[in-house]
Amino acid sequence: MRLWLTWARSYFSVPRWWLELAVIYSIYRVYSYIRNLGGKEIDPAFRHGTAVLDLEKKLHIDIEMSLNKFGEHVTIVRDVASLHYHTLHWWMTIGTAVWLFVTNKAGYRRGSFVLILTTLGALAGFYMMPTAPPRMYDGFVDTLAQTSSWGWWSPSGSPGPESLSNQFAAMPSLHCGWAIWCGLMIFLYARRTWVRVLGVCYPISTILVVMITANHYLLDAVAIMAVIAVAVAIVYTPWSAVFAQVFGRKDTEAVTAEALAPEDIVVRGTLPQISSAFAAEEPDR
Repeated sequence: MRLWLTWARSYFSVPRWWLELAVIYSIYRVYSYIRNLGGKEIDPAFRHGTAVLDLEKKLHIDIEMSLNKFGEHVTIVRDVASLHYHTLHWWMTIGTAVWLFVTNKAGYRRGSFVLILTTLGALAGFYMMPTAPPRMYDGFVDTLAQTSSWGWWSPSGSPGPESLSNQFAAMPSLHCGWAIWCGLMIFLYARRTWVRVLGVCYPISTILVVMITANHYLLDAVAIMAVIAVAVAIVYTPWSAVFAQVFGRKDTEAVTAEALAPEDIVVRGTLPQISSAFAAEEPDR
Protein backbone atom coordinates (compact mmCIF):
# COMPACT_ATOMS: atom_id res chain seq x y z
CA MET A 1 0.00 0.00 0.00
CA ARG A 2 2.83 2.37 0.84
CA LEU A 3 4.53 1.74 -2.49
CA TRP A 4 1.25 2.27 -4.32
CA LEU A 5 0.61 5.56 -2.51
CA THR A 6 4.16 6.69 -3.29
CA TRP A 7 3.66 5.93 -6.98
CA ALA A 8 0.27 7.68 -7.04
CA ARG A 9 1.72 10.76 -5.38
CA SER A 10 4.60 11.00 -7.84
CA TYR A 11 2.32 10.33 -10.82
CA PHE A 12 -0.37 12.85 -9.97
CA SER A 13 2.09 15.51 -8.80
CA VAL A 14 2.72 16.20 -12.50
CA PRO A 15 -0.31 17.78 -14.26
CA ARG A 16 -1.96 15.39 -16.73
CA TRP A 17 -4.09 17.00 -19.42
CA TRP A 18 -6.91 14.45 -19.22
CA LEU A 19 -7.05 14.70 -15.43
CA GLU A 20 -7.00 18.49 -15.52
CA LEU A 21 -9.91 18.57 -17.96
CA ALA A 22 -11.88 16.18 -15.79
CA VAL A 23 -11.21 18.19 -12.64
CA ILE A 24 -12.01 21.52 -14.31
CA TYR A 25 -15.22 20.18 -15.81
CA SER A 26 -16.33 18.67 -12.50
CA ILE A 27 -15.59 21.84 -10.55
CA TYR A 28 -17.36 23.99 -13.11
CA ARG A 29 -20.46 21.79 -13.06
CA VAL A 30 -20.64 21.87 -9.28
CA TYR A 31 -19.94 25.60 -9.27
CA SER A 32 -22.64 26.31 -11.84
CA TYR A 33 -25.18 24.21 -9.97
CA ILE A 34 -24.57 25.87 -6.60
CA ARG A 35 -24.24 29.35 -8.13
CA ASN A 36 -27.57 29.06 -9.88
CA LEU A 37 -29.31 27.91 -6.71
CA GLY A 38 -29.24 31.57 -5.71
CA GLY A 39 -30.89 34.49 -7.40
CA LYS A 40 -34.39 33.54 -6.33
CA GLU A 41 -34.95 36.08 -3.54
CA ILE A 42 -35.19 39.58 -4.97
CA ASP A 43 -35.58 41.76 -1.87
CA PRO A 44 -32.31 40.74 -0.13
CA ALA A 45 -30.39 41.17 -3.40
CA PHE A 46 -31.61 44.75 -3.84
CA ARG A 47 -30.99 45.55 -0.17
CA HIS A 48 -27.40 44.39 -0.54
CA GLY A 49 -26.94 46.31 -3.79
CA THR A 50 -28.30 49.48 -2.18
CA ALA A 51 -25.98 48.98 0.79
CA VAL A 52 -22.99 48.69 -1.53
CA LEU A 53 -23.97 51.88 -3.37
CA ASP A 54 -24.48 53.76 -0.09
CA LEU A 55 -21.11 52.65 1.23
CA GLU A 56 -19.37 53.73 -1.97
CA LYS A 57 -21.03 57.14 -1.73
CA LYS A 58 -19.77 57.54 1.82
CA LEU A 59 -16.27 56.58 0.67
CA HIS A 60 -16.56 58.84 -2.42
CA ILE A 61 -15.71 55.98 -4.78
CA ASP A 62 -19.10 55.67 -6.53
CA ILE A 63 -17.72 55.96 -10.08
CA GLU A 64 -19.99 53.37 -11.71
CA MET A 65 -22.62 55.85 -12.90
CA SER A 66 -20.06 58.17 -14.51
CA LEU A 67 -18.35 55.31 -16.36
CA ASN A 68 -21.68 53.86 -17.46
CA LYS A 69 -22.85 57.23 -18.82
CA PHE A 70 -19.54 57.64 -20.62
CA GLY A 71 -20.09 54.29 -22.34
CA GLU A 72 -23.64 55.27 -23.23
CA HIS A 73 -22.60 58.49 -24.95
CA VAL A 74 -19.45 57.14 -26.67
CA THR A 75 -20.70 54.27 -28.83
CA ILE A 76 -17.28 52.79 -29.59
CA VAL A 77 -16.53 52.52 -25.87
CA ARG A 78 -19.87 50.79 -25.27
CA ASP A 79 -19.30 48.31 -28.11
CA VAL A 80 -15.72 47.48 -27.14
CA ALA A 81 -16.72 47.09 -23.50
CA SER A 82 -19.51 44.68 -24.44
CA LEU A 83 -17.17 42.58 -26.58
CA HIS A 84 -14.54 42.63 -23.85
CA TYR A 85 -17.02 41.61 -21.16
CA HIS A 86 -18.52 38.64 -22.93
CA THR A 87 -15.54 37.36 -24.93
CA LEU A 88 -12.23 37.83 -23.10
CA HIS A 89 -13.62 36.56 -19.80
CA TRP A 90 -13.62 33.02 -21.17
CA TRP A 91 -10.88 32.97 -23.76
CA MET A 92 -8.25 34.79 -21.70
CA THR A 93 -8.81 32.48 -18.74
CA ILE A 94 -8.68 29.33 -20.87
CA GLY A 95 -5.72 30.62 -22.86
CA THR A 96 -3.74 31.52 -19.74
CA ALA A 97 -4.39 28.11 -18.21
CA VAL A 98 -3.33 26.27 -21.38
CA TRP A 99 -0.24 28.46 -21.75
CA LEU A 100 0.80 27.72 -18.18
CA PHE A 101 0.16 24.00 -18.60
CA VAL A 102 2.36 23.83 -21.70
CA THR A 103 5.21 26.10 -20.61
CA ASN A 104 5.41 25.78 -16.82
CA LYS A 105 3.98 22.70 -15.13
CA ALA A 106 4.97 23.84 -11.63
CA GLY A 107 3.50 27.28 -12.23
CA TYR A 108 0.33 25.71 -13.58
CA ARG A 109 -0.05 23.50 -10.52
CA ARG A 110 0.12 26.44 -8.15
CA GLY A 111 -1.86 28.76 -10.40
CA SER A 112 -4.69 26.26 -10.83
CA PHE A 113 -5.04 25.93 -7.07
CA VAL A 114 -5.25 29.73 -6.77
CA LEU A 115 -7.96 29.79 -9.44
CA ILE A 116 -9.95 27.03 -7.74
CA LEU A 117 -9.78 28.70 -4.33
CA THR A 118 -10.74 32.06 -5.84
CA THR A 119 -13.74 30.53 -7.61
CA LEU A 120 -14.91 28.76 -4.46
CA GLY A 121 -14.50 31.96 -2.45
CA ALA A 122 -16.62 33.86 -4.96
CA LEU A 123 -19.20 31.09 -4.85
CA ALA A 124 -19.48 31.50 -1.08
CA GLY A 125 -20.02 35.22 -1.60
CA PHE A 126 -22.78 34.65 -4.16
CA TYR A 127 -24.55 32.26 -1.82
CA MET A 128 -24.29 34.32 1.36
CA MET A 129 -24.73 37.78 -0.13
CA PRO A 130 -26.83 37.89 -3.31
CA THR A 131 -26.42 41.37 -4.74
CA ALA A 132 -28.29 43.14 -7.52
CA PRO A 133 -25.88 44.62 -10.10
CA PRO A 134 -25.96 48.33 -11.00
CA ARG A 135 -27.76 47.68 -14.31
CA MET A 136 -30.90 46.77 -12.35
CA TYR A 137 -31.17 50.22 -10.76
CA ASP A 138 -32.75 53.32 -12.25
CA GLY A 139 -30.29 55.65 -13.92
CA PHE A 140 -27.95 52.93 -15.20
CA VAL A 141 -27.91 51.71 -18.81
CA ASP A 142 -27.54 48.02 -19.59
CA THR A 143 -25.03 48.16 -22.46
CA LEU A 144 -25.10 44.39 -23.02
CA ALA A 145 -28.84 44.58 -23.59
CA GLN A 146 -28.23 47.33 -26.16
CA THR A 147 -25.68 45.22 -28.05
CA SER A 148 -27.32 41.80 -27.66
CA SER A 149 -28.69 42.06 -31.21
CA TRP A 150 -25.18 41.22 -32.41
CA GLY A 151 -26.18 37.63 -31.82
CA TRP A 152 -23.99 35.67 -29.44
CA TRP A 153 -25.00 36.76 -25.95
CA SER A 154 -28.19 37.20 -24.04
CA PRO A 155 -29.47 40.65 -23.06
CA SER A 156 -28.14 40.09 -19.54
CA GLY A 157 -24.74 38.89 -20.74
CA SER A 158 -25.19 35.58 -18.91
CA PRO A 159 -23.20 32.61 -20.25
CA GLY A 160 -26.23 30.33 -20.00
CA PRO A 161 -30.01 30.57 -20.27
CA GLU A 162 -31.35 33.46 -18.25
CA SER A 163 -33.94 31.19 -16.66
CA LEU A 164 -31.12 29.16 -15.09
CA SER A 165 -28.56 31.88 -14.35
CA ASN A 166 -28.17 33.72 -11.07
CA GLN A 167 -28.61 37.38 -11.98
CA PHE A 168 -27.63 38.46 -8.46
CA ALA A 169 -24.12 36.94 -8.45
CA ALA A 170 -22.38 40.31 -8.31
CA MET A 171 -20.49 40.28 -4.99
CA PRO A 172 -17.63 39.56 -5.32
CA SER A 173 -16.90 39.92 -9.03
CA LEU A 174 -15.67 36.62 -10.40
CA HIS A 175 -15.36 38.38 -13.77
CA CYS A 176 -12.67 40.58 -12.22
CA GLY A 177 -11.32 37.64 -10.23
CA TRP A 178 -10.51 35.54 -13.26
CA ALA A 179 -9.00 38.57 -15.00
CA ILE A 180 -6.79 39.36 -12.00
CA TRP A 181 -5.73 35.70 -11.92
CA CYS A 182 -4.73 35.88 -15.60
CA GLY A 183 -2.78 39.08 -15.06
CA LEU A 184 -1.02 37.66 -12.00
CA MET A 185 -0.01 34.44 -13.75
CA ILE A 186 1.28 36.31 -16.81
CA PHE A 187 3.22 38.72 -14.61
CA LEU A 188 4.78 35.91 -12.57
CA TYR A 189 5.66 33.46 -15.34
CA ALA A 190 6.00 35.35 -18.63
CA ARG A 191 9.58 35.98 -19.71
CA ARG A 192 9.18 39.04 -21.91
CA THR A 193 8.59 42.41 -20.33
CA TRP A 194 6.01 43.60 -22.83
CA VAL A 195 3.94 40.45 -22.27
CA ARG A 196 4.01 41.04 -18.54
CA VAL A 197 2.91 44.64 -19.05
CA LEU A 198 -0.03 43.48 -21.17
CA GLY A 199 -0.85 40.94 -18.49
CA VAL A 200 -1.10 43.70 -15.88
CA CYS A 201 -3.23 45.87 -18.19
CA TYR A 202 -5.82 43.14 -18.74
CA PRO A 203 -7.34 43.05 -15.21
CA ILE A 204 -7.29 46.86 -15.08
CA SER A 205 -9.29 47.04 -18.29
CA THR A 206 -11.68 44.37 -17.00
CA ILE A 207 -12.42 46.32 -13.82
CA LEU A 208 -13.28 49.34 -15.94
CA VAL A 209 -15.39 47.25 -18.35
CA VAL A 210 -17.56 45.68 -15.66
CA MET A 211 -18.45 49.17 -14.44
CA ILE A 212 -18.96 50.63 -17.93
CA THR A 213 -21.42 47.81 -18.65
CA ALA A 214 -23.06 48.34 -15.21
CA ASN A 215 -22.57 44.71 -14.23
CA HIS A 216 -20.47 45.23 -11.11
CA TYR A 217 -19.57 47.76 -8.45
CA LEU A 218 -16.06 48.90 -7.66
CA LEU A 219 -16.35 47.18 -4.27
CA ASP A 220 -17.09 43.91 -6.08
CA ALA A 221 -13.59 44.12 -7.56
CA VAL A 222 -12.07 45.08 -4.20
CA ALA A 223 -13.76 42.09 -2.54
CA ILE A 224 -12.41 39.60 -5.07
CA MET A 225 -8.92 41.09 -4.65
CA ALA A 226 -9.12 40.14 -0.98
CA VAL A 227 -10.23 36.62 -1.92
CA ILE A 228 -7.32 36.24 -4.35
CA ALA A 229 -4.87 37.57 -1.76
CA VAL A 230 -5.96 34.85 0.66
CA ALA A 231 -5.74 32.18 -2.07
CA VAL A 232 -2.24 33.29 -3.08
CA ALA A 233 -1.11 33.31 0.56
CA ILE A 234 -2.41 29.76 1.03
CA VAL A 235 -0.86 28.37 -2.15
CA TYR A 236 2.46 30.22 -2.35
CA THR A 237 3.47 30.25 1.31
CA PRO A 238 6.29 27.69 1.85
CA TRP A 239 4.43 25.87 4.60
CA SER A 240 7.07 23.14 4.97
CA ALA A 241 9.71 25.77 5.71
CA VAL A 242 7.36 27.52 8.13
CA PHE A 243 6.62 24.29 9.99
CA ALA A 244 10.31 23.40 10.02
CA GLN A 245 11.14 26.80 11.46
CA VAL A 246 8.46 26.54 14.14
CA PHE A 247 8.63 22.85 15.02
CA GLY A 248 11.69 21.41 13.31
CA ARG A 249 14.59 22.99 15.19
CA LYS A 250 13.95 21.32 18.55
CA ASP A 251 13.07 18.03 16.87
CA THR A 252 16.32 18.10 14.89
CA GLU A 253 18.41 18.70 18.00
CA ALA A 254 16.65 15.88 19.84
CA VAL A 255 17.12 13.40 16.98
CA THR A 256 20.79 14.37 16.63
CA ALA A 257 21.41 13.88 20.35
CA GLU A 258 19.73 10.47 20.33
CA ALA A 259 21.73 9.33 17.31
CA LEU A 260 25.09 10.08 18.93
CA ALA A 261 26.82 7.57 21.15
CA PRO A 262 27.08 8.58 24.82
CA GLU A 263 30.82 9.13 24.57
CA ASP A 264 30.32 11.43 21.56
CA ILE A 265 28.07 13.86 23.38
CA VAL A 266 29.89 16.95 24.57
CA VAL A 267 28.15 18.72 27.41
CA ARG A 268 28.20 22.45 26.97
CA GLY A 269 30.56 24.19 29.38
CA THR A 270 32.82 21.19 30.02
CA LEU A 271 35.14 21.46 27.03
CA PRO A 272 37.32 24.26 28.45
CA GLN A 273 37.87 22.34 31.74
CA ILE A 274 38.76 19.13 29.91
CA SER A 275 41.19 20.97 27.68
CA SER A 276 42.89 22.53 30.69
CA ALA A 277 43.30 19.14 32.32
CA PHE A 278 44.99 17.72 29.25
CA ALA A 279 47.21 20.78 29.08
CA ALA A 280 48.33 20.22 32.67
CA GLU A 281 49.33 16.60 32.00
CA GLU A 282 51.32 17.46 28.87
CA PRO A 283 54.68 18.15 30.67
CA ASP A 284 54.57 14.73 32.41
CA ARG A 285 54.54 13.05 29.04
